[in-house]
Amino acid sequence: MKLILPIAGVGQRLRPFTFSKPKGFVTIAGSRGVDHILTKIGANLPKKTPLCMITGYKSQQIMEYMNKTYSEKFAIDYIEQIPVGYQADIPYFSGLGHAILLTKEWFETTDDVVASGRNLDDTLIFLSDMIPVRDYQFIVEALSQPENDGVIGSMIVPPEKTQFYGILETDENNFIIKMVEKPKQTNSTQAISGVYAFKAKTIKRLYAILEEQYEQHEFEIKQGIKKRREFQFTPALQQLVDEGFRLLSAPFPGGILDFGRPEALLNGNRILLEAHQARVEGEISKIENSIIKNPCAIGKETVIIRSVIGPYVSIGKNCIIEDCNLKNVVIGDNCYLKKIITDNSIIGDQVKIDSVIKNKITLGDNSFLLEL
Repeated sequence: MKLILPIAGVGQRLRPFTFSKPKGFVTIAGSRGVDHILTKIGANLPKKTPLCMITGYKSQQIMEYMNKTYSEKFAIDYIEQIPVGYQADIPYFSGLGHAILLTKEWFETTDDVVASGRNLDDTLIFLSDMIPVRDYQFIVEALSQPENDGVIGSMIVPPEKTQFYGILETDENNFIIKMVEKPKQTNSTQAISGVYAFKAKTIKRLYAILEEQYEQHEFEIKQGIKKRREFQFTPALQQLVDEGFRLLSAPFPGGILDFGRPEALLNGNRILLEAHQARVEGEISKIENSIIKNPCAIGKETVIIRSVIGPYVSIGKNCIIEDCNLKNVVIGDNCYLKKIITDNSIIGDQVKIDSVIKNKITLGDNSFLLEL
């Protein structure tokens, strides 16, 4: 099986936490989002499974981390998606459809890993801000069924949120009959969850469709018919369905967490900690005169002194937490917190805070809130 991970976007909805890192590197339930995803995917795949990452924003940071952390598990290649423009100093890119199209040559020239029970060149595409509570294995198993040409992971969203997702309509057997990207009105609440699996014949046709649609997309921009540069993925999937390809909608058991917005980050943290029955783990430097109310996740080399931590607290690596009472909080790496009482807060990396009693704190990376 070949893996494709588009991770080019800025993650603007997650700012201020993405000023200094890609959205897939935001910490949730004790690990970076991309770590949760790749751990779940890699659990049932052979070593050196081909992985293509479409990078853009913070490309060098992504490559350095991936080469250091995952070079033994995956055979990693990188393709850079060049920005099509800037808003102020923030780059924006040409969309998911274009990102997938960029991998066509990689797909055609990269050898798959031979493994028993798997078809060569089956492909799994997944996004960096959608974390399944369990794993991806049911998607792979569904793809192996002869009647399925492809499988699209799905989830149920509230009616008022359908405008933010690609929405699916299915038949009585859960095969997709219609897909609409971010509809203003729809009767369906079944949304695409950012996970796509295709048999070799399907993705080969998908690449051809993407080429045709992208050529038309660029033509319409040059003619002034279109103003938006973003090239969507959903219309190509709809054309597959129209041509008779059988794409199954597969709801994620236990759900999938979209943490592309700050308000979803705390909820996702809580759900993942509960699902994993998280406890204090790792090489914690010191816990002194403190109470830990699980589930919590605490990173390596972190020091906790005279504090009450939890439940639902995620603390990164190399932090110092002193005289604090924290509940339902996500904290990044290399932070210093002293005399803090807070609930429902998100704190980035390299943050220093002293003497604050306040709920719903939101502080991006490299922030300081110190008593003078």
